[in-house]
Amino acid sequence: MTETVEGARTVEALGLQEERRRAARDDVEVSAEAERYGLVLRNVLFVVMDLAFSLPRVVTLGIGALLYTRGVVTLGQITAAMLYIETFYGPFDRLVGVVDELQVGIASTTRLLGIAEVPPDRTPGTERPDGEELTGRDLRYAYREGEDVLHGVDLALRPGERLAVVGPSGSGKSTLGRLLAGIHAPRTGSVTVGGVDLVALPLEELRRRVALVTQEHHVFRGTVRDNVALAREDADDEEVWRALATVDAAAWVRALPAGLGTVLGSGHHVLTPGQAQQVALARLLLADPHTLILDEATSLIDPRTARHLEGSMHALLTGRTVVAIAHRLHTAHDADRIAVVQDGRIVELGSHDELVAAEGEYAALWRAWTS
Repeated sequence: MTETVEGARTVEALGLQEERRRAARDDVEVSAEAERYGLVLRNVLFVVMDLAFSLPRVVTLGIGALLYTRGVVTLGQITAAMLYIETFYGPFDRLVGVVDELQVGIASTTRLLGIAEVPPDRTPGTERPDGEELTGRDLRYAYREGEDVLHGVDLALRPGERLAVVGPSGSGKSTLGRLLAGIHAPRTGSVTVGGVDLVALPLEELRRRVALVTQEHHVFRGTVRDNVALAREDADDEEVWRALATVDAAAWVRALPAGLGTVLGSGHHVLTPGQAQQVALARLLLADPHTLILDEATSLIDPRTARHLEGSMHALLTGRTVVAIAHRLHTAHDADRIAVVQDGRIVELGSHDELVAAEGEYAALWRAWTS
């Protein structure tokens, strides 16, 4: 229901109102049935437990009353018998609590064991890259079996160049960025750096060479310094401040109550989406990889600030290979080469001037942007 409400405009635009209502009704019915089943189980359990707790007391009291009327036992003896029965109640109640905790523990342990049984998505090899060239050959990838979102993409990056990847939403730009960053292994083909397959590198080695910043921002519970230095824990405060200054975040960090020591995350200081994205960029710069994949890395910052931020990062990005996935075409205009992705394929590749002169897909996008 939440997804339907958040995507209400998309639902209306595609005429999916009745389908979403039907899906919501079906989901509510499944949830209601599960709740009814749970209530039945709880009612049975509570009845059995109440009988187990109360029946011995009633039986003892009834037998005691019968024997008392016949002069067999005294009131003191009946009271003593009831107190003995009560001593069984306490341990039994604790046993029920222990069983409940054991069930919770078993469920939690099962989850952990389930995670441990997930096969690794990569097996690190022993080869190490000889160079910084990042190359993708015959890249195909599918989130669902039989439904490729990339179709035989070939891309060779020159060390130190800036490549902009543009195209319509859903064309496969972000998927291509994840393959180039070694997040996912391609279904077919390979992505290599210095002649070595990315997914064959240990993660520590991979992230020292290729790093990705997406449009999703993550702020971890800890200080500002902890969040920025996550990529390189041995960095000193001067290096952290330099990284923050490069992404135009130093001013607002200094204005925080404890500066770098201000605790972020749930229950503490909350950053705006733009500030969180600046922290992610500073984290990337501190990691100092030779290849950067920026997937809409400034999407949550207003255009003027984003333009200024990109300008301030220019000097630091010089000499690095940068792949910028963007919808703002001014980023593409400044790139050495532009790759136009459409339907999971690179349909055009060249400089801004070359592609505008070719009057193809990029030229149409550029005219739409500038108009």
